[in-house]
Amino acid sequence: MSLEARLSTLEKHKWVSKKKLSKHFYYSKKFDLDNLNHLDLQADALQKMLTLGFRTNKLSITTNQQKQVSATFYSSVRNIYNHKNFSQKPQAFQLFNQCLSNQNKELLLDFINHHHVQIPVQFSSIRDDNQLFHTLSLDNLDIVAIPTMQHLPKIEEKLKDFSIYRVKNNTEFIRDDILIYIQCKDSFYYYIKKEQQWHLIKINSLFELLFYLTNFFKTTKKIIFSNDIDNYEELNNLYKKSTENRKQYNTIAKKNAKKEAQS
Repeated sequence: MSLEARLSTLEKHKWVSKKKLSKHFYYSKKFDLDNLNHLDLQADALQKMLTLGFRTNKLSITTNQQKQVSATFYSSVRNIYNHKNFSQKPQAFQLFNQCLSNQNKELLLDFINHHHVQIPVQFSSIRDDNQLFHTLSLDNLDIVAIPTMQHLPKIEEKLKDFSIYRVKNNTEFIRDDILIYIQCKDSFYYYIKKEQQWHLIKINSLFELLFYLTNFFKTTKKIIFSNDIDNYEELNNLYKKSTENRKQYNTIAKKNAKKEAQS
């Protein structure tokens, strides 16, 4: 019995309800539409990380006031970089030369030279200008997801350098190295400061993300570099198995493919 059929049976007997937001379906005993909208935003941001070349290892939802998804992402940038069809090498060389210091260059080389890179990520979201959002911790790569660019001014006015300001008991400010996902653009952005003015930079590729991490992300000690091939292969096999299971039990995709074949 497919997952879709099991969920339909539960829905029929009113054990769960079904709602669709954007391109995602959600099943729950009780719905909080605001929570679902936040989750939908963060799911799109998470998906963007996957398209750039990272994969998820651990994933959890925190039921706190800020409604956050926590995840651990891993990647083998070295495998991607050394692949014969990899087309970003010229850009990688260019970005390497643009690094702000030799230390930043060494960090970028760490991404390329290690077999396994792991990054803890905290997803948050803003849907309302009156929503209270602030940095709670510096233990992760922070990604805030917003629907449109109209929320950027509110973020910009609250940016602070937490290498100067203390994050403990902070109830107002946002770390200035935060990564921003804009849903309507399906892209990541970050701010840099030049001549006392904030400038928004768009990330278009894996190596532009790595350039941000090596030059502007201030909690790089939380990034784990390893050459433990067995650990990477174990994670990768689990990820592949999970992907295969999703394809196998994705009855909606199978139905659509069958309709296309018959038309």
